[in-house]
Amino acid sequence: MSGESLHATNPFTALRHPAFARFAMGTTLCGIAQFLAGLATPFLINQLTDSNSWVGAASFAALLPSVIGTPFAGALADRMDRRLLLLGGVGMQVLVMVGIVVLYQSGRLTPWLILGLNFIGGSAASFMWAPIQSLGAILVPRESLAAAVRMVSITFTVGRSIGPVVAALTLAFGGPGLAFAVGLGVYVAGFLVLATVRTKWSPTGADGSLRSQLGDGIAYVRARPEMRLAFRLAFTVASLGAVFAFSLAAGIADDLYGLGGGGLGVLSTSLGVGSLLASVHISRAGSRVARSVMERRSILLYSIGLVVVASTGWLAVGIVGYLCMGAAHMLHGTTLSTALQMRVDERYRGRVMSVFLVAVLSGIPVGGLAFGILGDLVGLRWVTLGAGCLLAANALLIQRQGLLSMLDHDAVADETA
Repeated sequence: MSGESLHATNPFTALRHPAFARFAMGTTLCGIAQFLAGLATPFLINQLTDSNSWVGAASFAALLPSVIGTPFAGALADRMDRRLLLLGGVGMQVLVMVGIVVLYQSGRLTPWLILGLNFIGGSAASFMWAPIQSLGAILVPRESLAAAVRMVSITFTVGRSIGPVVAALTLAFGGPGLAFAVGLGVYVAGFLVLATVRTKWSPTGADGSLRSQLGDGIAYVRARPEMRLAFRLAFTVASLGAVFAFSLAAGIADDLYGLGGGGLGVLSTSLGVGSLLASVHISRAGSRVARSVMERRSILLYSIGLVVVASTGWLAVGIVGYLCMGAAHMLHGTTLSTALQMRVDERYRGRVMSVFLVAVLSGIPVGGLAFGILGDLVGLRWVTLGAGCLLAANALLIQRQGLLSMLDHDAVADETA
């Protein structure tokens, strides 16, 4: 494998840098709050409406503004203090959670209000994800970049693992109101930790209007086929796989296994456990696997997980499927993120990673809305099975085309556009 010596890089070595360690802790807390609220919200929507279409619409309302706003946030991340941009996004999320808690406690949180608040929260998230992806890279030296990229993925995984567990417990013992209140508290804690992060980095090459900056970033990506491939893979896996792992998980727990909130908590926790197991693999033997091989394996594992989930009405089998999907999601996200971060010029990092996030974020709401409607028409089991087969076919097609080898090459540190 060319470029980066993966077998010599352990993601936990990035935590030796104090600023990055605080950044990792703060983003982990925000991830816990995000996935806690992300589980409680579809649970409440499903409870209020008993409709997969409504659940998909709620996901669409949250992620649509993220798709629109993230490219602008990425451009801003290349021309201003990324830390302040991140704090602004987290602060907006805190305000949204305050609104949700107050409306729920007063009995006025209707499905339409949830959609509206999800839209505002999605707008706030657009100012979180881009700086999170680009801020970690400037808190460590170049030789620790690969470790930092993997550590960011691991913090995301920890949040996705702990968040659903906390959500399941709070939903079981106190209902959505308690879940939302705890999510608010964790968001505040994450904000306070991130406020302690300091960096001496200053943007370079960020002259011109925001519009011209966006255009330059798009041109930079279009000139690089390996980046276009990464974005294509991100969208495909998000729309055919991640949508069932996240936005439609409540419907799967209810329709396929007939267990509602309890089943949703078990499936989401299984997803997180699978991701944690994959994190261990990445920090050890998996670090020696070429990215092209890892990406092919992760897509096939995702498709296997979907087929397993759709194959039966037994929750025990569904847990196995979600373990597979959790591991696949972690491997897939880390592989593509590392491939991009190791190639991008620092001047374009915020914009390139924001385009990558748009590929992911646009795939989930598109898939959530389409598969939610199809699920109500023909049954969510058949829709899940079909998505798994499509994902497997896509993996085999890409392998036959021989494109994945582009993910294995790294750029030099001083690459210019």
